[in-house]
Amino acid sequence: MSFKTALVFSNDDGFSLGVEFLKASVRQKLSAGTVDHRVWLHSTPGDLSSDYLGQYNTFLANAFQFRPDLVAFSVYVWNYDDCVRMSAMIHRFLPGTRILWGGAQTNSTRMAGELMERWPWLDFVIRGEAEDSYPALLEQLAADGDVAAVDGLTWRQETGVVHNKPAPQVSLPSIPLVFHRANIDLEKYTQLRRPPTLAYETGRGCRQKCNFCLYGVPALRAFPMDRVEQELRYILDSGIPSVRICDAHFGISRRRAMELFEIIARHNRNSIVDIYPDSKHVDREYIEAMNRAGCRVVSLGLQSSDADTLKTAERKFDESVFRSAARLLRKHHNYKLSADLILGMPEDNYEKVRESIRFAYRNGVERLHFAPLMAFPGTNLYERAEQFGLEHFDFAPPLAIQSRGYPVSDYRRSMVLAHTIERIQNEAPVVLRCLLASGQDPVRFAEQLIAGGLLTPEPLYRNPEFEKFLEQNGSAELTVLLQAALTWERARARQSRARPMLQMNLNNPAALIAAVNHAALVKVQYPVQRVLHDWETSLELGERSECTYLFPLGGTRAYLLDGPLLQAWQCVAPGMPLSVWRQWLHRVGTRNGWDGAALDEGLQVVCLSGAIEWASAEARVEAPPADSPAIPLSATAAPRKNRTPMFVPVEALLQAAARPATDGGRSAVVEKAMLAGGTHGS
Repeated sequence: MSFKTALVFSNDDGFSLGVEFLKASVRQKLSAGTVDHRVWLHSTPGDLSSDYLGQYNTFLANAFQFRPDLVAFSVYVWNYDDCVRMSAMIHRFLPGTRILWGGAQTNSTRMAGELMERWPWLDFVIRGEAEDSYPALLEQLAADGDVAAVDGLTWRQETGVVHNKPAPQVSLPSIPLVFHRANIDLEKYTQLRRPPTLAYETGRGCRQKCNFCLYGVPALRAFPMDRVEQELRYILDSGIPSVRICDAHFGISRRRAMELFEIIARHNRNSIVDIYPDSKHVDREYIEAMNRAGCRVVSLGLQSSDADTLKTAERKFDESVFRSAARLLRKHHNYKLSADLILGMPEDNYEKVRESIRFAYRNGVERLHFAPLMAFPGTNLYERAEQFGLEHFDFAPPLAIQSRGYPVSDYRRSMVLAHTIERIQNEAPVVLRCLLASGQDPVRFAEQLIAGGLLTPEPLYRNPEFEKFLEQNGSAELTVLLQAALTWERARARQSRARPMLQMNLNNPAALIAAVNHAALVKVQYPVQRVLHDWETSLELGERSECTYLFPLGGTRAYLLDGPLLQAWQCVAPGMPLSVWRQWLHRVGTRNGWDGAALDEGLQVVCLSGAIEWASAEARVEAPPADSPAIPLSATAAPRKNRTPMFVPVEALLQAAARPATDGGRSAVVEKAMLAGGTHGS
């Protein structure tokens, strides 16, 4: 009889890359006759009013039926409490079943010892990477062997807790393929109502060794490129809407990152591919390759701009490198640039957080993500908490309370400021954008909102006191700009609540114009590959896997981005020569069933919409002759430079698209609409 093991994990997406690695390693190293290995997803426990049995009882029913010899839990901060409960249940109802914990929550000898001391039902803890040690433990247990031979294991014997020697670093080439049809069926994920964001990694580790981060624990190394291409091809060909490449530095090296962009570009079928670039790698060539591949920058690592804070964290940071990367991404990339800040780090404080916020916005960051400092097991911050003056909660997540130089009072103020900044970003992003474009201080603006008691549960754009505050906040010119921005926020909110009602045919301009005069917002289910910003027209992302709409800033109506028009919109990247743009459009569009004439018409609508300015005075956008391309191949498209709302009627843009220009530039109706609408602000 084989040894029966259940590996249990839980997360929001229902997919775990780490668990898939373990599953593939067990299959490679152990026969089914030796170990019957099963993987169970534990969903969030149900509310008793809607799900009387709940997920805990589902878990227990599976356990009673399977009666495993060992239950292994993949543990991290988000499922720690669930793992405690399920482990206690197994110990009570199946006392002969042994319990193993592994994962990021067990990353050090110190943490493993504390867990064993706290939970008497815990039999084993695996420390660090487990692709070798987990199958080795199962093999020893199946044969009633000696677990003292398993590297990286913490276990109990009569004399107390034993820590085996650390496991050697896992050789990445030795890990079997995970993403191939025989191992994992990706179609089941694409068919879900909310498909998961699929995690993937082309390497492990980080060249930074920050005291607060888990990424630096293993050494920096890469998977073989032929393996990566094989797996990425399978992932992207499957049509997964969203992929996140979790490398701390995308591709590990710049040369390898450029190769990966080409691989992704060859196989991407409209997936959103999120990456974390190394700021040192970012230049114009890098960004152009990234845009062609349909990749999107999740965020740039900032954490703090204060030199003393970063020195204590042992984080290398070059202001000039960050500034250059941020400004290039802001100018040439097609997605809102984000950066991360950590609250509570040793030697930081409230005043330094204020300066870090200003530094980020000043250098082109559009969205800040704030995270409280956490004492992750295995990090220097956790192992040497006393040295850093760190006090943290002893539950998961291990949130910091205070640290050296960062008192509780500053922590409280920082959290309120961060919460306010995030509300402005979420509820009044155009107001924030106009403030920044006008040289205003976003920190002072947020602190005035706090002091004025304006942070009610009601969204800022609907709060009349917020509107009064904007009227009193600066010069008459700034007041006009902020009021216009608030009008835009309200229109955007109305549209986001509208229901899809209409379908339109790009080849029928009259239908487009008639539809746009309808009050309803139009949406379509379609994964958006690119989001363009800082133009008179913008895309606003809806829910995952949902395409949105073309929406002029300041307008109140929209029209469907569908078919050839959507293809044309997705394929443009700022600075891309029109010849490349058109080639890419035809390559992607014909694969999706659109003919060349329709694709050229979609391209022409984007060109005539006012979203493009021409780098060449000789550029022309004219009606396509029957036997020649619609777009001159020598022109280059660039985003318009102004960053404040321009009020251009959608009807005028559509009429312009229906009447192609023959006068050597944009159609006269677009020029007239742009002049009539005007540009507000500096």
